[in-house]
This record gives sequence, C-alpha cells and structure tokens, in this order.
Amino acid sequence: MLKRLLLSTTGLILASICFSQEKPASPAVSVSLYGFIRNDMNYDSRQNVFVREGQLDLYPKDKDIQSDGKDYNKKSQLNILGILSRLGVKVTGPDAFKAKTSAVIEGDFFGQADVNIGLFRLRHGYVKLDWKKSALTLGQTWYPLFIPECFPGTVNFNTGIPIAPFGWAGQIKYTAKFTDKASLSVTAYKPREFAVTNVNSSDNTNAASMNATLPELNAHFQYKTDRILVGAQVDYSLLKPYVKYGTAPNLLISNETVSGFTAMAYAKFTGKKIAVKTQIVLGQNTSQWVMMGGYYGYKISATSIETYKPAKTTAAWIDVYGTGKKVVPGLFIGYSANNGAKAGATAAYGRAIGINGRGVKDLFRVSPRLDFISGKLSFRNELEFTQAKYGIRGSDGKVTGPTDKISNVRFTFSTVFNF
Repeated sequence: MLKRLLLSTTGLILASICFSQEKPASPAVSVSLYGFIRNDMNYDSRQNVFVREGQLDLYPKDKDIQSDGKDYNKKSQLNILGILSRLGVKVTGPDAFKAKTSAVIEGDFFGQADVNIGLFRLRHGYVKLDWKKSALTLGQTWYPLFIPECFPGTVNFNTGIPIAPFGWAGQIKYTAKFTDKASLSVTAYKPREFAVTNVNSSDNTNAASMNATLPELNAHFQYKTDRILVGAQVDYSLLKPYVKYGTAPNLLISNETVSGFTAMAYAKFTGKKIAVKTQIVLGQNTSQWVMMGGYYGYKISATSIETYKPAKTTAAWIDVYGTGKKVVPGLFIGYSANNGAKAGATAAYGRAIGINGRGVKDLFRVSPRLDFISGKLSFRNELEFTQAKYGIRGSDGKVTGPTDKISNVRFTFSTVFNF
C-alpha cells in the first residue's frame, strides 16, 4: 500500500515538472462584433452632385437656366436613409512568425453603386502581423491619405469629401516603429472602392490602374503622443489607359502612361476642452480619393496617339470640436481648388474637371455641428454650407474670368446606436 502511494505521488510530481517546463500555449482565437445602427435625414436647399440617393453629397450643381428664365437646379430635396448601418468583426489569433496576429472584416449597406443601394459591401478586410519594432498589414483598408486618427468629424457621411481624401484600397503596408512615438510606413496599393477614370468607357473598373503593373506607392512618417499627432506623406501613382486607334493595317496601340505626385501633411492637437485637426493636400490625379481631379489628354490629330498630364488639385481643411462626453460641438471648414494642367488639352478624364464649357474653379465648405450623447445613443445635428464657383474652362482646365457662386445648405439629423 505504501509502495503504491509512493509511486503515485512520484508520478504526479514528475508530470507536474514536465508540464511546468512546456512553453505556454498561444492564445486561442478571440472574436468580437462592433458597429452601429444609423438613420440619417438630409435636407438640401439645392440640387447636388451626389451618390446613393443623396446620402453622400459632393457639391452643388451649376445653374440650369430654362426658357422661362428659371434655374432648374434651384430645387430643394429631402431624404431619409438607413444604409450607413455598419457591422464589423475583429479577430485576434495565436502568434504567427513570432508576431501578434489580428484581422478585421467590416461592411455596411451603402452598396457598390447606385443600382444596388442597400446591399452589403466590403469596407475593410485585412490581416495584421504586429512585432515589437514593425508591423505588416495585408488586405483592404483605408487609403494611406486617410488618417483614422485625424479625419473630419462631420455628421455628414461625406467626411469632408471632395475636400478631404477618403476611401479604401487593397494594399500591402509595412510599418517600421522607430520609437513608441515615431514610425515610418511604406504602402503599395491599388485603387478599389472609388475607381480611377478610364479613357475607354467600356473598360473594366480601375482598368487604367490595373494596366499599369506598378502599384501606387506611399511613404508616411508619423509622430504621436497623448496630445499631439503630426505626419506627412508622399504618394506616387501611375496609370496606363491602354487605347487603340484606327483599324488594321493602320492600327495604333497606345502604351502612354500618366503619373502623379502627391504631398500631404496633417496635425492634431487634443486639449482638455477642445481638439483641433487639420490637413493639407497638394495633389496630382486625385480622383480615386473622391476629390476633384484626374488627368488630361493631348492629341495632335484625330488619328494620333493621345498623351496625358495629371490634373493638379489643392485642398486644405480644419476641424475644431469639443472633448466632452454628453454635448459635443464641432466646426469643419474646408477649401479645394482645381489647378488644371498644361495648356492645349483636348480631353479630360476625372471628377469635376474639363477643358471647355462651365466648370468648378474651387469649393468652400463650412459646417457647424452639435452632438447629444447618452450612453450608446447619439443624436447628431449638422448644418453644412457648400459653395462652388463656376466659370468658363480653358484648354488648361483652369476656370478664368467671371464666376458664379452656387451654394447649397444641407441640414443633417442623424441617429446612431453604437455597439
């Protein structure tokens, strides 16, 4: 009996020692849901350039004077939509390649186009590997020029566009962490959610980007503390429309490309009672970020091969808001200008650009807001004033001479329940 007891005790001690020397198991997969239920009421004093039944407004339409002398676009609108309701899944998993792993998949009911409004669409879908001194992100997430910690806090879903850059793209991003405050990210990506403009209308979405086998490249430096956030980026893009001219035996195939360089800087300061965010963009070929811009075409003759130059765009904004938890005021002010390109253009491809007729010279927006928050429920109110200057465009894409100031006032009331 004693012998048996001694053997059992010895076995338990040995088993305990063996298990205690094993490496701890990696944490199991953890899954959490997040999102919100949102309903928006939008009133506009004028017809606008917009998408998704007016949910996302860009700028007021130009005058459309009819035979009776009345402006056809001087007509108010009202709509109520719940398509911004959102659902996301966050996943953390066991370590891989000595890095902490996580993933996110998120979507809303905004749809991929006006024809399928209300259908579920992908916003984010990526995996991330996080080491102590670096990180790697692969999948679809924010464009590098959209800074999650520093973007306009407007009630309107336009989030400041077309003045502030916005959207998602498939990408590979590597981040080097110099310290716990400073980092440098290098991203290779391709436009996705908001497409670049093609020369051939029959081409697939984003064909001009896909034809250029070089991805868009971005370098981003950021410095971050509890109260201060500053950063700067340079971005390079390359498009290849790939167009054929004429027919055999006089068929010509164009391999012309158009490149764009963009510089961006931003800053955020958080005080005890107020916070300030700001950003400036000096861009070329910026249409994929839902901004004014694109590129211009130049042809010597009807049968010659077209060459291209990027449209230049300038944009800047500031957002001041309270840091309270129950009643939060805010004010967004933004400005953007079309700066054209080289004179002599014969075509324009992009958003809010052209070489003849009337077009937008610049945009100005000011939108005060006031949020009432109780627990997970928010009642958000905003009055947005957007003014576009319209005038006659030249072959350089610039608007010169007299301009008409066309404005729209939008009131938004939004109900948001977060979970």
